[in-house]
Amino acid sequence: MVSLPTSVHAVLPCIDAPKKAFADQNTVVVDSVANLQAAVANLSNNTTVLIKPGNYLLTKTLYITKPGTIIRSQTGRCDDVTLIGPGMENANYGEVASGIWINANNVTVANLTIRDVYFHPIELNSGPDGVEIYNVRLLDAGEQFIKSSSAGGFGQGGDAGKVEYSIMEYTSQPPLTDHGGGTGYTNGVDVHGGDGWEIRNNIFKNFHTPDNADHLWSPAILMWNGSRNTLVENNTFINVDRAISFGLYNRTNDHFGGVIRNNMITITPNLYSANRTQQSDAPIILWSSPNSKVLHNTVLTNGNTLKSVELRFGSSNVEVANNLVDKPIVYREGLPFTSSNNASNATASYFVNPSQGDLHIKASAANVIAKGPLLVDAMRDFDGQARPANSVTLGADQFGGPANPGVPSATSIVAVLAFLLDED
Repeated sequence: MVSLPTSVHAVLPCIDAPKKAFADQNTVVVDSVANLQAAVANLSNNTTVLIKPGNYLLTKTLYITKPGTIIRSQTGRCDDVTLIGPGMENANYGEVASGIWINANNVTVANLTIRDVYFHPIELNSGPDGVEIYNVRLLDAGEQFIKSSSAGGFGQGGDAGKVEYSIMEYTSQPPLTDHGGGTGYTNGVDVHGGDGWEIRNNIFKNFHTPDNADHLWSPAILMWNGSRNTLVENNTFINVDRAISFGLYNRTNDHFGGVIRNNMITITPNLYSANRTQQSDAPIILWSSPNSKVLHNTVLTNGNTLKSVELRFGSSNVEVANNLVDKPIVYREGLPFTSSNNASNATASYFVNPSQGDLHIKASAANVIAKGPLLVDAMRDFDGQARPANSVTLGADQFGGPANPGVPSATSIVAVLAFLLDED
């Protein structure tokens, strides 16, 4: 049995995701690295590769080139199958540059862990559409954890991707070596030119680079290079340099449209140096992202950044509403934007367990409960609870809201965050 690397911190357990129904199709069951590599190398269209429990030390990147491929654990648990690379700092990675490399439409990766790869645990190349990543745990990547590259230019990339109920975590910190893009060159989800991506119910942790890194502000979620109509909702971010970036460069429509809603973002007090704080912008940025909406997010910077939400570079017709934050919401160039019913006076005392990323509202936070209008684009909260029209709580969590059993709940994420109480 292959042994797993030890971590500085306890690794987050998998999210108890709702059971997912998979297509009934040709299935290949594997129980060894050799069988796994052979099954992927000899795929036919619409084949499921079902991996038996165990730790699999990869000898080659798993190249998926057949549409409709599903690769997942046999048990449906993401911690029962672990695909292991040579190490995120190991430049002698041989034929394992990445974990899974996808160049086909409608591929699903589910219910497994990938860790310790030099570049990307999951890489999408040449713009495949309809890729779904469900209930995976990705640990210690040399660069981006999930990277969807451009298919040939601005606005050209894989469309309709989904990333759900997954964990992206550095068990200590991002790599200290230059993998080719400069030190600190990392993201959780990095999408070039993609249309209609949905990123929900995930946890991003420890995307914080040291002050001497070349890249100090790598977003955990980066949607850019002509991406559009992205939905980012119900995610948890713990100790990240930036959480969500719609657009990045000063060019027309680096990102367009889309909604950022019901996300919880927290940074440990004094995580940033004083110099880092003075260079900071905000955990949520819209830089050249017109027609976007930022609704019902909770941001607790604890003084690490100067702002909570920042607009820039022609981000016109943007709506920022019903957010609960502890730093200002600004347009850097001073242009007007629609801002309504945001509270910028949040403190740690408002929340159930902010040190562990749990930003559910306490009853004592009366000045943000029943303070906002119901927004048609944010009818439900972080947990899938309906927001009552006459008693809307600001931020991601609806205090006392009735649960709707027909909507998958994110309370399993709260259970994972509770695990952090046992760390250190």
